[in-house]
Amino acid sequence: MKLSLQKLIAVFATTVAIALTPAVAFAHGKLESAQPAVNGVVEAVPGTLRLTFNEDLEPAFSTIKVSDANGAAVGDAKAKVDPSDKKVLTLAVPRLSAGSYSVQWAVMTGDSHKSKGTYTFSVK
Repeated sequence: MKLSLQKLIAVFATTVAIALTPAVAFAHGKLESAQPAVNGVVEAVPGTLRLTFNEDLEPAFSTIKVSDANGAAVGDAKAKVDPSDKKVLTLAVPRLSAGSYSVQWAVMTGDSHKSKGTYTFSVK
């Protein structure tokens, strides 16, 4: 009986330890907000697209690509991590005509986790 109680305590202690492990240890870069907004409709796009993530980003491995409805790349600027807020990735974009646009992003966070995603927005 003593051995079974010890096993039960060990299993319980392990379960508690796993449950209390910070979620951040398993987290990946997650898009928290975007300007223009995800699925948003805007009159005009400001000269800079701005994506905010939940973790600091590695500049050398973080990119944004904007494409029009035909899949053609819009502009040729490279994405930059904001030096004053390493969770923010920006991309200079030219004036956009009315239509639908796709934003593809790929980031690497400071702890080497990679994430990517796509969203759309429209210009009136």
